[in-house]
Amino acid sequence: MHPRVSVSSLCFPALGAVQAVEAVGRLGVGAMSLTGRVLREAGPDAVAAACRRHAVAVTTATGSLALDPSSAAALDASLSRAREDVDLAAAVGARSVYGLPGPRGAAEWKDRVEAFADAAGPLVAHAARRGVTLAVEPVNWLYADLGFVHSFHDAIAVARRSGLGVCLDLFHVWTEGGLREEIAENVDLITHVQLSDMTPGARALPCRTVPGQGIVPLAGLVEQLLEAGYQGTFDCELNGPDIDAFGHAEAAAQSARWLDALLTRLGA
Repeated sequence: MHPRVSVSSLCFPALGAVQAVEAVGRLGVGAMSLTGRVLREAGPDAVAAACRRHAVAVTTATGSLALDPSSAAALDASLSRAREDVDLAAAVGARSVYGLPGPRGAAEWKDRVEAFADAAGPLVAHAARRGVTLAVEPVNWLYADLGFVHSFHDAIAVARRSGLGVCLDLFHVWTEGGLREEIAENVDLITHVQLSDMTPGARALPCRTVPGQGIVPLAGLVEQLLEAGYQGTFDCELNGPDIDAFGHAEAAAQSARWLDALLTRLGA
């Protein structure tokens, strides 16, 4: 399998971290992402041992970046949890931690950006000492209770102001009119790329499907990222009713094969 193919543990919702590492290894894939929840539950020693057994590297993990500036005590508590997530990721060799920055909670968007950037400063410094880059993930506005960043354009602004990178989930941003141009201009910010296709006609989230079976122009977007100079992995992130019906293992396997063929054809 192409070394830049990655598979997310979210593809295997019933498995713990150790079992997910094993499942990825069985696909012949050498890179994966982990959710902070399953990493925390299994513990970094067990995950690192499983990675060695199955020749799989954890390149990134999710973390709690919903920093709460409402009071000094709330901010300290949220920073402590975020530092723990960074430490767990670093312990298994992950180079980045990405997450959602919490709800807007402010009348003016720019005020929320400033509050987040001010709160994130100590965490960015802590992550840098552990060799980890933090990244904000833009998501559909239906997840506004979890994050206030809903486009790649806005993620760029938050990242530049706060010293973070951007986790680019193409599922959430592929419809943006200026996406290709902004990728070219800001590829230095992109720490991690996630991809899945979108089920035509679906009206509820998550409406993800296997790459090549939906309406997202994934091949062109991957080519654009490569041409812009993106050097990281491409992570298959699959969940939702179509994936459940398809079968989690087969969906992950077919997605990895599709991505392997695409990257090989593009000369990545």
